[in-house]
Parts: sequence; C-alpha cells; structure tokens
Amino acid sequence: MANTRSIRNKLFLLLIIMGALPLIVVTGISAMNTIDELEKNTEKIGLLRNSIVSQYVTELCEKNFHVLKSLALNPTIISCLQDPTPQRLRDVQNLLQDTNTIFHDRNLTALTGADAQQIVRTDGQPLVNLSGRQHFHEAMYGRDFVSDILISRSTGRRIVVLEVPVKDRLNHPIGMVQRNFNLDVLQDFVRDYDNDEGSIIVMDRVGKTIAHSDEKEFSLQNEDENNGRYKYIADQIKGDSGILKIRIDGVDVLASYSKNWTTNWIIVTVQPYNQIWDQVYLGVFKSVLLGMIILILIFVAAYVLSLKVTKPLVQITDAADKIISGNGKIEKIEINTDDEFGQMAAAFNKIRSARDAYQLESELDTLTRLYNKTTTENVGRMKLKNFREIPNNDTIMALFIIDLDHFKEANDTYGHQFGDKVLVEFSRNLRKKFRPNDCIGRFGGDEFVVIIDNLPSMEIVLRKARDIKQVALDLVIEGVNSGVTASIGIAIIPQDGTDYETVFKAADSALYYVKNNGRNGFYYKNADGIN
Repeated sequence: MANTRSIRNKLFLLLIIMGALPLIVVTGISAMNTIDELEKNTEKIGLLRNSIVSQYVTELCEKNFHVLKSLALNPTIISCLQDPTPQRLRDVQNLLQDTNTIFHDRNLTALTGADAQQIVRTDGQPLVNLSGRQHFHEAMYGRDFVSDILISRSTGRRIVVLEVPVKDRLNHPIGMVQRNFNLDVLQDFVRDYDNDEGSIIVMDRVGKTIAHSDEKEFSLQNEDENNGRYKYIADQIKGDSGILKIRIDGVDVLASYSKNWTTNWIIVTVQPYNQIWDQVYLGVFKSVLLGMIILILIFVAAYVLSLKVTKPLVQITDAADKIISGNGKIEKIEINTDDEFGQMAAAFNKIRSARDAYQLESELDTLTRLYNKTTTENVGRMKLKNFREIPNNDTIMALFIIDLDHFKEANDTYGHQFGDKVLVEFSRNLRKKFRPNDCIGRFGGDEFVVIIDNLPSMEIVLRKARDIKQVALDLVIEGVNSGVTASIGIAIIPQDGTDYETVFKAADSALYYVKNNGRNGFYYKNADGIN
C-alpha cells in the first residue's frame, strides 16, 4: 500500500508539472514535425502526379511506335524505298493516309529515304531534307527514337518526332517512317490534370519546355520566350527521381522530378512553399488549441488518475508489449526502480532489443549498406511473385550476378582496409545507376546481386550491364585505380524462368561462362557472346 501511495504521489506531481508544459511542447514539436511531414508528403504527391503524366506520355509513344513498326515491316514501304516508282509512291501515300485514321489526329506521317530526303508525307506540305535532324541519323543507326522539341520546317510548329527505321532483308536501314507529334494533346492533358496547388512542367532532354499546366506562363506557340526557360531545373537533377528546393520567378518552391524511360523527358511537379507554410500555420494553431485543452484536462484528471494509478500502469505495460509488432525507432528507457514504472521501462527495453536484433539480421549488409543476402532473396521472390500475378504482362525483369575480378589481388596488394573501401565505393557508385525501387544486394565477399523489374525492352538491361561494367573499370580508391573489373551473369524473366531458384541458376551459369572466357564482361543465355 505504501508503495502504491508513493507511485500515486509521483504521478500526481508529474502531471501537475506537465500541466504547464503541453502548450509549449506540443506547439514546438508540431511545428517542426509538420514542416518535415509536409515536405515528404509534397514529394510523394508530386512523384505520383509525375508518374501519371509519365504513363500518359509512354502510352502515347507506344501507340505511335506500334503503328510505325508495323509500317516499317510492310513490303509496300520496303519496295518503294528500294525502287520508288510512281505506282509504288501512290500505294505508299494511300497506305500512310489509311494509317492516319487510326489516330484520329492531324499529325503528319512521312516516309524518308536513306539520303534523308522525304519521299511521301500525308499533310500535303513540301517534302524536306532531314540530313540535319538527329532523329534521321538515329534511324540510320537502326534505332527507334523520340526527338527533343523541333520546329517543323514545313509548318513552323513545335513538334517532337517519333521514328522507326525501315530495314532490308540484310537488316540494313534503307529509310525511316516517322510521325510528327504536335504537342497540343499533351498540353491539354497536363492542363486538365493540374490542380490549384501547384504546376506540372514537362521538359525534353535539353531542358526545353514541352508542356506546362499554367497556360498563363506557357504557350505552345511562344518558342522564343519558353525555350529552355526551366533548363536550370534540368541542370540540377541527379538520378531518375527526387526533389529540389529552388526558386522560380522569385518564389521558393519544392520541385518533385522524375524521368520518363521511353523518352528521357523530365517531368516536374512544382508546389510553392507559401502553400506549405499556410498548412504549418494551421497546424500550429490547432496545436495551441489542443495544448490549452490538454492543460485544462490534465489538472482535472490528475487527481483521479493518481488514485487509480496501478491499473493504468499495468495497461501501459501491456500496451508496450504490443508495440513489438509496430514500426519506428524505440530508445532504451533508463528507469531503475522497483515500482510499476520499472516494469514499464523493462517492457519497452525488451521491445527495443527484439526489434533491433530483427532489423540487424534481416535488412542491410553492415559494410556496404546494401541489402544482405537474406533480404535480397526475399525482395527478389516478392518481385517475381508480383511479375507472375500481372495478367498479359508485356514487361521483362532482369537478375544480374556481379563478381569483381582481381579483387583478391587488390586485397592482397594493398591490404584489407583497401579491399573494404573497394567494396564500399563500388556499392555506392552501383546504387547511383539504378532506380530507388530496384533491389541491390551483397551476397558476401565480392559478389553482388541486382534485380530490376518493369522493363519495356532488353535495351535497358544491356545499358545497365554496361553501366555496371564501367563502374568497376572507373573505380579509384585514394587516387589509385583499384584494378578490378566486373564479370556479370544475366538472367531474363520470363525467358529464363519465373521462380527465384531457376532464374538465379541461369544468371549463375551465365556468370560462370564469363569467368571462364576472359572475365570483364557480361553474358546471358541468348547472347551472341560476351559483351
């Protein structure tokens, strides 16, 4: 009974003291947390909006590419490029006109020969020579391409060009088919999707503005004023997505940015800081009001709570045991008493120890801060499960197994500390080459695994493999080239399987082939050889 009375007195005095503090504490903490939470929320909302615009851009491009690729395989098109007789030109003209009806738009479809001279176009404008256009040269390299903003030589309008090469039986480019995409439809979509809280800007690779949700600030016809106006945003962008704190026209803003994989265009959602501060002020006002209510309630409830202290303490202890299944960092509580407060401290410390042990075991490699082997395997299985559950899935996944060649020699020559720095620096540079949601893990020693999903084509897989290879070649530690290279085995999903064990075995087999055939390269089952 004496012990209960002691706890009751402690709690009553504590509540009385705390009664004077809630207004200050709640207001201060709320203001700081609100700013941080609103910035994070702004980034999440901005990236979500960017993703929707990016998906719309991708769908527009894929629809055009699908039709252009069908045209590029048409025998009439190929024959006309090889021998453009009057009858074949008429047949191609009719074919392109018929194709235009698929789109229900006024965009141009044109056929160009290997000499860069247009042969047929559907808009009746004069034929032009495209030798000075990048998209023509990309076609002659045999690549599909989406151009940056161009000024049409025949109409003077701002356009982007989607082109697909036409190839002969020997797979040599002999011309190209293209569609000139007027930007009105994208501008309309961005304008209609925007809200009053911010703006959406779409820029090409060199920072020229393609679309802007604020029509007062942007006109598709006003090339001189808007050309490259937001290029300084593009110059600050690092990686595929993120957030910038910058000034636009003298206004502090948060700019959430992301890149579209099909076009490499940059999509930016901008929200002025003053809108965030308006919400902060509202949150602070609510906190002050809540603090005053709490102040009154604490004085009223202090005496009642102190009389019934034993039951609430037991309930708090039980609640602490349940927190073990929740999220968030829990600090160790230093209370060494024999009363119920001591029980509560012991319960929280038990939770903290269990959570820390679990996270240390299941998440990160202690040296490189990449996923450890267990987490990498779990994430890989989850991504493969999601891949299998998508109906009519037309994307691919890739699993890379990376082994650093000559790592042991570097370790033996310069010491284990140098070797550790090689692993850490390689991991840091490797992480820069991939998206935030890609799985990058270290399996131990000098072996790494990367798993990427939602890929539209093998081109991205090969580009990432070349990036990995270059990261190893460029690795410099304390002014000394590390001397390591990368052998990379690749498995493609679904071609090499859809379950983790099968896919991993395929990648491991490909790695074995590279290691036994000169190293410093990458290979997958259907490749012509090591690259």
